[in-house]
Amino acid sequence: MTGSIPFSIEESENFKRSFKKLAKVHKNTLIELVAETLENLIDDQYPNNSRNEPLPSKIQLPEDWTFHKLELRIAKGASGQIRLMYLVNESTYTIRLVWIYSHEQFAKRPADTDLKNTIREILDF
Repeated sequence: MTGSIPFSIEESENFKRSFKKLAKVHKNTLIELVAETLENLIDDQYPNNSRNEPLPSKIQLPEDWTFHKLELRIAKGASGQIRLMYLVNESTYTIRLVWIYSHEQFAKRPADTDLKNTIREILDF
């Protein structure tokens, strides 16, 4: 789904921390990949390599928010499989970046407790 109004992108503190940690391993390659990915998300919030992500248990997003995970590949192997988790609000044209990690760091995704706390912090509820 491509919107006619470009979305704004907001980085959470958790995203900044997780990006910095991942950038130590992948350096400039990661920076370029993420910059290009975010540029594309401004116009297309739901690219083919993204999907709706189930919420952690006992959490419900405020109205108009949805949770997604985007799959990226930076290199071969588990450390080269990058996941970007983000929230989208179509009514305010906002994307909030939640977490970026490699498959090597988390085989599936970060722990539900950590995700729940991060999402609550980002959306301030």
